[in-house]
Order: sequence, then C-alpha cells, then structure tokens
Amino acid sequence: MPVVVARAPDPEPAPAPEPVQRVVETTVQRAEAAQPEVPQPGPGAPPGQNADELLRKLYDPLLRRLKADLWLDRERRGALTDL
Repeated sequence: MPVVVARAPDPEPAPAPEPVQRVVETTVQRAEAAQPEVPQPGPGAPPGQNADELLRKLYDPLLRRLKADLWLDRERRGALTDL
C-alpha cells in the first residue's frame, strides 16, 4: 500500500528589518582655570614622607622577595644551573 506524505508549503521569508540609526549626544564641560591639585598622602602614610624615601625603604625587601620567588620557580622547573 502506498504511503501518502503531505508537505507543508514553504513559509514566506520575513521582511528585512529596517536599519536602526542611533544618535549619541555628548556634553563637554570646561573648567575655568582649574589649578592642578597637589596629591594628598593617604590615611596610612606618615606625614612628611615623600616617594623617594618610600622607594628607598621598600626597594630592598621587595627585591629580596622577587629574587626568592624567581629562584623557587626555577627550582620547581629543575632549572637551577646558575649555582
């Protein structure tokens, strides 16, 4: 016995959407003769200590930590050839 197959008609293609035009408005305000602000020390910074003094104080401990981390990474990789 032959099988009858019915096919639904192809739907019509949807019309292309209309392009959307976006408008962006930008507002610019100008400050009148703004003077540069002097950076204020943070709440934890001792008064009267400038950046050079802090650098001298922190450089050696940070350098030791960095060297130790690099040495540990080389040791983990098995690349300790500079000893």
